[in-house]
Amino acid sequence: MSSDRPDRALYSIGQFAKLTGFPVRTLRYYDEEDVLKPAFVDPDTGYRSYTETQRRQMHLLAEVHILEVPLEMLRDFMRDPTLEHQGVLYDWKIAQLKREIEHRQHGLQSLQRKRDHPWRGQQYEVMVGHQPSRPWVSLYYVTNMSGFEADREQAFGTVQAYLSRHGVTPASPPTTLSLPTKTHRDVLKGVEVYAGFEVTEPVPAEGNVLVGTTPAGQWYGVKHTGPYEHIWHVMGMLLGRMQQDGRPVQRVAGQFLTREVFHVGPWDTPDAGQWVTDVQWLVRQDDAGTIVPRAP
Repeated sequence: MSSDRPDRALYSIGQFAKLTGFPVRTLRYYDEEDVLKPAFVDPDTGYRSYTETQRRQMHLLAEVHILEVPLEMLRDFMRDPTLEHQGVLYDWKIAQLKREIEHRQHGLQSLQRKRDHPWRGQQYEVMVGHQPSRPWVSLYYVTNMSGFEADREQAFGTVQAYLSRHGVTPASPPTTLSLPTKTHRDVLKGVEVYAGFEVTEPVPAEGNVLVGTTPAGQWYGVKHTGPYEHIWHVMGMLLGRMQQDGRPVQRVAGQFLTREVFHVGPWDTPDAGQWVTDVQWLVRQDDAGTIVPRAP
């Protein structure tokens, strides 16, 4: 903003609004938020004036204005209002819309599966037993509910391809271990997961593929049949059995390290009603293996 009137043609804020198609109130807002400052402000009247160069810049701003980008991105754009910079904002919006579409598709798919296979209140037998630590190969990642299945299947595919390259056959169905780290989960805005397979032959770590051992101890678990959307129902069954056994528990999700073993999954059949998943909680840990939960 300058206190001296520049020696060039200027538009009043009303004229500038008509020429650019932006309401006066928007131009004032952009002034207040440092998106577009007027070239001149009369020190006596406070009237704002704009230049021809700013008018041309506003045509570029009009293209990105409708993208609903954050205010800071608009400020940054007006420091360099070029077609190239405009393209950067288009790319940002395209990526955002793709994420939204993916999220919507996941929601639609999930609802369709629940519609096709409604929960009918079935009860499962809770199995209690000790399992030793075993060698396994996995991929670590952080995910959320909208990307849970896609991230899991991608991780399984990566680990399976790695084992195939080394001539090793998995010794277990696809398996995930989810860490019981609520505080850390809040920070990450997601869930920490190790996805992979048990093995009987030693293999080297490579890139993001990790080699280690599973935790050992006493596990409580059920065998769930049906879509993943209904798995949360087993939590009450596991908690009920633990209380029956006199084990102190808090009624919160994510208290235990959780293992899910996918005996039948979408890679076997598209019929979600036939999917079979073991859901297990590590209730007493004897050996942490190489999966060490962070302290909440």
